[in-house]
Amino acid sequence: MKCRKALQWILCCLAVLSGSVAQAAPSAASEAVVDIYLLRHGKTLFNTTSQVQGWSDTPLTAAGVKGAEAAARGLASTPFIAAYSSDLGRARSTAKIVLGQGERNGLPLQEDERFREWNYGSFEGRPDAEMWTPLFRQQGMVFDPGWGNWTDFTHKMNDRAIAQAIHDNDPRGWAETYPQIEARLRSGMQDVVSKAVAAGGGNVLLVSHGGAILSILDIFVPGQAKNTDIPNSSITLLRYQNGQYQLLKAGDVSYQQPR
Repeated sequence: MKCRKALQWILCCLAVLSGSVAQAAPSAASEAVVDIYLLRHGKTLFNTTSQVQGWSDTPLTAAGVKGAEAAARGLASTPFIAAYSSDLGRARSTAKIVLGQGERNGLPLQEDERFREWNYGSFEGRPDAEMWTPLFRQQGMVFDPGWGNWTDFTHKMNDRAIAQAIHDNDPRGWAETYPQIEARLRSGMQDVVSKAVAAGGGNVLLVSHGGAILSILDIFVPGQAKNTDIPNSSITLLRYQNGQYQLLKAGDVSYQQPR
């Protein structure tokens, strides 16, 4: 009888302890801070020649390499717990330049196709004006190849409307719709964040594309990035904590000082 009571007492203590641990674990995870450094790739050939890029790919130009090197210098003292990039060559090249600076301890680059640029379908490789002129005209505007009136344009059309219009105008219907873009970016970000939280939080490098980064902001911090420009090699910083995202900076190129 005494042995049975002693065993029951031990089992009760174990149950209480296990309950306390179970309650403590989510609390610790919820307090983890994850800072995601969204870096747009360096300038490419198609960026220079004003051609639609999307899922098609062209190499970094000399200016693009310099921009990526400037980003690397700006991030050299930032410790990363993980590094990701789109699987497109321009993002991969930029990420490798950044990871070559600072104390990275052989941090591996994880490529993920979910962080690709928007797919512009059969417009890819065509002049920018061919795809954008009809959309600007629809808003009573004239397309500026230098993107000088882009902010005014996005006051009239949001990401969802722009993606749908490009899809509708694509003669082959290959261009992505906004729900397709949103689904892959949301899934990719959730995986990145959940792994970082499980590791206890920290800084994460994610090299992607101008349109994709703006869509990530639209999805996770809606309304906080209106009229934002994402230049080549710029850094956009998102913080995740307790299930919430906060935009700390967008399109930052302040580190790109001449060397």
